[in-house]
Amino acid sequence: IEMDNVIGGALKLKKPIGGIKKKKKKSSSKVAVSGKEPDDAGEMEEVGSAAAALDDVPDTRTTYEKKWDDQIKKLDDKRAKESAKMTHRGRIDDFNHKLSLLSEHNDLPRVSGGA
Repeated sequence: IEMDNVIGGALKLKKPIGGIKKKKKKSSSKVAVSGKEPDDAGEMEEVGSAAAALDDVPDTRTTYEKKWDDQIKKLDDKRAKESAKMTHRGRIDDFNHKLSLLSEHNDLPRVSGGA
């Protein structure tokens, strides 16, 4: 048996032996890192330019995609407002009222309000 194509050495594991070492997160603002107030206009420009760089990303969506996203957002807002109007107790009362209107062969046991 020839072993010319065998690679020697220790097994290389995907994870380090000591475990995964987490990297420390860097602070996004210069003020928190340096511990002083940004007196120079240059420091303020650096912080402002990072925020402006995010705004400069071109929107590659089509007009219909934008309209679709706006419509979805409006519907989500409408649903959130309607669900915030009614309390849990009110929902239970409405459910019990709907159950009382059903015929007896569809009758479910009534839901208690809390006790």
